Amino acid sequence: MERHDIVKQTTRTTFGPRWLALSAFGTKLENSGRLLCQNILTCVAIATLTGASTATAEPMPPNNPLAASRDALWKIVHERCELGYQRTGAYAPCTLVDEKAGTALFKASYDPNQYLLVPLARVTGIEDPALQEPASPNYLYDAWAARAFVSSRLNNSLPEPGILLAVNPKNARTQEQLHIHISCASPATAESLKHVNLVEYVDWKSLPANLQDHTYQAREVNRNTFESRNLFQDVYAKVTTDGNTIDHASVAIANIAPDQFLLLVAEGTKDRPIAAEELQDHNCSIVRS
Repeated sequence: MERHDIVKQTTRTTFGPRWLALSAFGTKLENSGRLLCQNILTCVAIATLTGASTATAEPMPPNNPLAASRDALWKIVHERCELGYQRTGAYAPCTLVDEKAGTALFKASYDPNQYLLVPLARVTGIEDPALQEPASPNYLYDAWAARAFVSSRLNNSLPEPGILLAVNPKNARTQEQLHIHISCASPATAESLKHVNLVEYVDWKSLPANLQDHTYQAREVNRNTFESRNLFQDVYAKVTTDGNTIDHASVAIANIAPDQFLLLVAEGTKDRPIAAEELQDHNCSIVRS
């Protein structure tokens, strides 16, 4: 398919006053092995507290279950995760079903650390007009809110600048359902972004060096904007203003400094697809580098 303390930073900057209540609530599990949580933010806090890998929600085979069909991910999330949750209260084979947010979190069983944030609604991908609707959910921030699930698999040793979100374009993906890759940045990506001066990226600007041999445009985004704004709409405005099509746009988001992010866009073509996922390393070698 297609370095400070993360525990303290994640809980302090994301959850605010909810943290004290969650601390007392944290480690209790149901007999089913499912985390006691109703939404991504709650689950993330518990996963961070306990280092929980939620392995009980991973019954998928070690090979890629999405290889058979371009609708495989949609069928898993809709028919098994969402409808199964409504019938039984269990999330499997997903890690989480958040009906209020309209999302599911799916552990990619064919990669050691990667998670996918997937809408419960039928949204084909970055090109879907639904993402441009005023009431469209903030899927990108929901994906960022789930980052601690990746870190928990690495014993909470992954700093936030080591986490990268990625969305592949229509011609560089295998699935016809929007999915946001939540994983580690590759060491090369992290090293390159470490030298970015955010002051220079108030407006869209090309990075000084290519990433994976591709040109990326970047813009600084603070946490308040990230949390309150649908950045897919900013990407659409950028790409169409440049005279390109959103179908071939690839998107990544990286944390550069506390509460400061970089929104990255690569504008490919029909014959030259660019997959932002290539900026990630699902083995998370950055933790050992």
